[in-house]
Amino acid sequence: MLFTQDLFPSATPWLFLVITLITAFVKPKLWPFGLLCTLISGLFYNAIDLVGLGVVTLLLAMSYYAKKISTKPSSNPSNKLWNRRINTVITALVIISCIALAAHLLPGFNNLQVLNDVEKSINSMPFTLYLNFDKPMILFVLLMLSPALLISQKPITLSKAHNSLRLSALVVLVFILLFSLAILLSLIKYDPQLPSWWWLFALNNLLLTCIIEEVFFRGFIQQKLTKLINPLTGLILTSLLFGIAHFSGGFNYMLVATLAGFLYGLVYLNTGKIWYAILLHFCFNMIHLALFTYPLLKV
Repeated sequence: MLFTQDLFPSATPWLFLVITLITAFVKPKLWPFGLLCTLISGLFYNAIDLVGLGVVTLLLAMSYYAKKISTKPSSNPSNKLWNRRINTVITALVIISCIALAAHLLPGFNNLQVLNDVEKSINSMPFTLYLNFDKPMILFVLLMLSPALLISQKPITLSKAHNSLRLSALVVLVFILLFSLAILLSLIKYDPQLPSWWWLFALNNLLLTCIIEEVFFRGFIQQKLTKLINPLTGLILTSLLFGIAHFSGGFNYMLVATLAGFLYGLVYLNTGKIWYAILLHFCFNMIHLALFTYPLLKV
């Protein structure tokens, strides 16, 4: 077995976490209770300590306060302006904190290592996998800030010629082009086989990676920019930010990630459904794992 330690009972907090993540989509009113159980379990099994609990509590409180003052009625123009400014500052701090959570920069979290320097194949770089406890907190912080975050939005089409069939064909075409580009840039190589740990990768990637990244970039950032500027500019800026977030892979990797992000954002824009972007992101990652060297071609 490739695991660096037994999954159970160490993984119990992540079981509560996954249930809470799913609950946020299917029974939105119940996710705070699920999060409470997740955090208590995390404290018991050392997935989070008191410092981490304080970080999560502070971010939730900041998000709640920012949401509250943004909806607080006021007949005084100066009070409205003051509330708007406070909301902007707190929202910016929350976004920065979410980025820090994603980068594992905030203290108090103990992410569970389940794979250590495994290789999909002889041509693949070594791969280490953690079940993150900090990064998924982004979803709950953003839900406190924007309760309607996961609700389907009104579709926005950038072309009058759009329909579901054309969009599906575009997705297939872009997938082919992206993987071809990655091969040309020597990022990956055709290598069709699934490692024994594929199921663990799949569960982690869907539930603890794709959901969080798509909710943050498409559901929150792109949605805000779309309303603040315009749909196309919001799509482009969000795609660039998504690419920059993958800076650890180098410029070529960032380029492919930016283009992939543009596709995810375009699908979200055209359907209004965040689940479409999540599943598309997940499919892209699983195709990468199944058909090519993962995560990158060994030099």
